[in-house]
Amino acid sequence: MLRSISRASVPSRRLYSTLQSPTPPTSPVHPPNPNKRGLQDLTISDLCYYWDTKPPTSEQLAFADKLFIPSRHSPLKLWSASKFRTTPISSIEPEVAFLGRSNVGKSSLLNAIMGQEICWTSSKPGRTREMNAFGIGGTKGGEHKVVLLDMPGYGKASRAEWGMEIMKYLQGRKQLRRAFILIDSEHGIKKNDAEILQLFRHYAIPHQIILSKVDKVLAKTKKQVKSGASTVSVQRLQKMLQDLREKVQPDVRIAEGPGALGELVTCSADISIGGGQFLGVNAVRWAILSAAGIDGSLQGGQPALKQSPVALSTETP
Repeated sequence: MLRSISRASVPSRRLYSTLQSPTPPTSPVHPPNPNKRGLQDLTISDLCYYWDTKPPTSEQLAFADKLFIPSRHSPLKLWSASKFRTTPISSIEPEVAFLGRSNVGKSSLLNAIMGQEICWTSSKPGRTREMNAFGIGGTKGGEHKVVLLDMPGYGKASRAEWGMEIMKYLQGRKQLRRAFILIDSEHGIKKNDAEILQLFRHYAIPHQIILSKVDKVLAKTKKQVKSGASTVSVQRLQKMLQDLREKVQPDVRIAEGPGALGELVTCSADISIGGGQFLGVNAVRWAILSAAGIDGSLQGGQPALKQSPVALSTETP
């Protein structure tokens, strides 16, 4: 059953942090170890891997952060649905869906992306039991710039029937622009991940991989990673991303269909880098806007909202 949810009915939510500005702290504290770099000093090329697309510029990342700053009308929970047939069909805003194994930290990442604790999180996997839609960049009386969909987790602790419902949604939703599949950086692509990637290729569903919990690749413990990342750990991360390339974009001669978008973005919703920012989340925000056809074109020296033309439907073979 579909439940329309007004802002007044949503329980009070704790702001992740006061997101006053998308820019990093003005006076970052550098780690005392000369062999380490502060997390705020890691570049987009250190954390991510782009081969078919261009890395976002600092201006584009700032633009993405600015659009996601919480306000009275953003983020806003729009609806929840337990069945595909009950989802609203009249909406016109571009949508992106987030999927992942039931213990990959999807809800925590969405909270970090939206700058508010709006998604239900739990130490027990599989707590998301419905499709939940959140509007971003809305204004009073206006439509949202993009809608984020929190999908139930797949794999252990998930509901078996959700696999069918999710595929129905992804194939039939005209507003859908891209599905983001979260992969645990520490464990890589598991059997359930490989199976859903195969389905996405088979049905030609546009998708992209996001690697969560990247702090576990950069250091053994959270205490260690908070002091910075070593050159060796950054190189290890880049090697891992390069090795994943052929798994997310297999040879077209043996693959059933198109692979994932040619970029791998990493992040951690647990590691703050100051200024209300979390490690790598700005790159995820930019990927969301890019999927929705929104870019940060400069007008008069300032980023301006621009809607790029995008296809209105997802084709299936």
